[in-house]
Amino acid sequence: MSSEKTPQILSRAPKLDEPRRQVAFYLPKSEVDKIIAEMKRTNRSRSSIIGERYYLGLQAQEKE
Repeated sequence: MSSEKTPQILSRAPKLDEPRRQVAFYLPKSEVDKIIAEMKRTNRSRSSIIGERYYLGLQAQEKE
């Protein structure tokens, strides 16, 4: 099967050595509104945006 027409998915999460777990958490409405605006602007899923922000926060904590 040719992959010439298939776009690369750059926002896909990397493979992990351990399984992923589903989590639920609550955000202020203003933050959710920002995420929804970014969803519409970038055509990405809510979970990918939240995951990206979480990961960036982890990286910032590790640098401290």
